[in-house]
Amino acid sequence: MKLALRILGGLFAVIVLALAVLYIDGSTLPLNHSTTVTATIPAPPDKVFARIVDVANGAAWRPAVLKVTMLPPDAGRDHWIEDLGHGQTMTFLALRTEAPTTREVNLDVPGAAYGGTWLYQVAPGPTPQTSTLTITETGFIHPPLYRFMMQHVVGMTYNLDHYEQDITKSFQH
Repeated sequence: MKLALRILGGLFAVIVLALAVLYIDGSTLPLNHSTTVTATIPAPPDKVFARIVDVANGAAWRPAVLKVTMLPPDAGRDHWIEDLGHGQTMTFLALRTEAPTTREVNLDVPGAAYGGTWLYQVAPGPTPQTSTLTITETGFIHPPLYRFMMQHVVGMTYNLDHYEQDITKSFQH
């Protein structure tokens, strides 16, 4: 019995120490970040831009989004909620839309643990039936453990990469 308690105590101490190390490492990482990804999309720029700004139908081509709820426009700008399942929702506000090339979106959750803006820029691609999509995320992550996970485990471009993969696949059907 004593041996089992010592083993459990030792395991608990190792877990606490590991979490402390991860927390300290995360605390040394910058709160703010900026990252950019670029991809060639197999569709002309006007179609790519139309897909980006048609957020109401985003769940049709973005597997991580279960449902989109459009909110009343905010000063004429698109405002919506993306339901990601498991009780997780994210509210977004389009800060600016400059057709046919630029869309800037903000995570519209005051006091959020993480957030920022995403700038989508569409340009002609290497061939007439392709586009170059560049997405720049300028964001912040408050919780040190989440900063650690994004920097060292998941990768800072994880969400941007998935968006570009999803929009690419949406034009391949």
